[in-house]
Amino acid sequence: WPVNKDEYELQEVIGHGATAVVQAAYCKTKAELCAIKRISLESTNQDELLKEVQAMSQCNHPNVVYYYKAFVVKSEVWLIMKLLGRGKVISTLECSMLDILKHKTKVGESKTGVLEEAVIATILRDVLKGLEYLHKNGQIHRDVKAGNILLGDDGTVMLADLGVSTFISTGGNMARDKTRHTFVGTPCWMAPEVMEQVLLLTLQNDPPVLDTGVEDKNLTKKYSKQFRKMIECCLQKDPMKRPTASQLLKDFPFFKKGKTKEYLVEHLLSSAPTLRDRSKTPKRVPGSSGRLHKAEDGDWEWSDDEYQSDEEISNNSNHLKVSTTHPDTGNVTTKPTNQPPPISLVLRLRNAQKELNDIKFAFVPEQDTANGIAQELVSAGLVDGLDKIIVAANLSKLVSGKDSSLTFCLHPGSLPANQLADEKSLIGFAQLSIA
Repeated sequence: WPVNKDEYELQEVIGHGATAVVQAAYCKTKAELCAIKRISLESTNQDELLKEVQAMSQCNHPNVVYYYKAFVVKSEVWLIMKLLGRGKVISTLECSMLDILKHKTKVGESKTGVLEEAVIATILRDVLKGLEYLHKNGQIHRDVKAGNILLGDDGTVMLADLGVSTFISTGGNMARDKTRHTFVGTPCWMAPEVMEQVLLLTLQNDPPVLDTGVEDKNLTKKYSKQFRKMIECCLQKDPMKRPTASQLLKDFPFFKKGKTKEYLVEHLLSSAPTLRDRSKTPKRVPGSSGRLHKAEDGDWEWSDDEYQSDEEISNNSNHLKVSTTHPDTGNVTTKPTNQPPPISLVLRLRNAQKELNDIKFAFVPEQDTANGIAQELVSAGLVDGLDKIIVAANLSKLVSGKDSSLTFCLHPGSLPANQLADEKSLIGFAQLSIA
């Protein structure tokens, strides 16, 4: 997959959040549709962004979203991802379970329950398979909710948005003593041990069940005892008593009701909201900020410099002269160029021999790209390939911001298994400075 912005034709917005927008796109080189998650570097917690990229890069499961490429475009990181579905009709491509639930409620299809049990069992079974995969690989999602469950037009179910996921040093063993209590995720979907002070009991001191908070009991009366028992087990306050994803799949007969992808297409997606129902085509607005942004009325708008045809991403930076020295051997000056005054930069990190090195290079504004320089550093063997997107993101942040130095965490896969990261000693970390 190319890392050149001009190789992609951006199309409809298929989802958006506070700091990112997801668009369908057409890749000219591969003649294939894809999804592009455009994440603002200015308004995104950089650590969370790097966690998402790292988490997605290590995922390879049919029920977990993964990405093909990641690169920097101006003040954004673009994640090129699989677009769920057959990719033939853009109006019916992927949507979230939240989109479907809202649509069914809006059109009055929820009077006796929004979804049939077989549909619920099919979707939850695939979600649990994705969670089981993450847990066996030492990851936890921490933000499972309807909005992060995606369905393709072919019935594929995938877990998305690994932005608040985390790795647990278990060697694949997700024992109960590895329960997390960190306050991250979406508040209304958090586990009680994470919320700590949330009140789960009603005035009658009854624990929450399927009917809790439901005014019209007709909405839930058709659901079986198997379904209710499964929910009751999952809602136990004590996390030690809740079944794991693997236990749910193995021990609960409710999931035997699960069907095929074709069943979801026929009984759920045939009446799902189209892309037109869910969003409006973004408008290009001259004189705006230079990228897709959310307007006061809630619409997504394009700025005029999206018309620019200049190549934002380049794999080659012909004028870049890179040199390396040990910190105590003095400076090596880069060769002058005929371009506008360059920004002299130093990337300090440890090499394969664990020696602390300074990598000195110049960044020419309006000509160099963060992704292009990061690629050259990787090609020269100076930066681990796992760290390319991390270095590019921090380089972009440094040259476009007010800071003169940034220290950042490198990809965990580049650190030896028997070594602990140490920010002060730059073990598992790197420092990028303006000289």
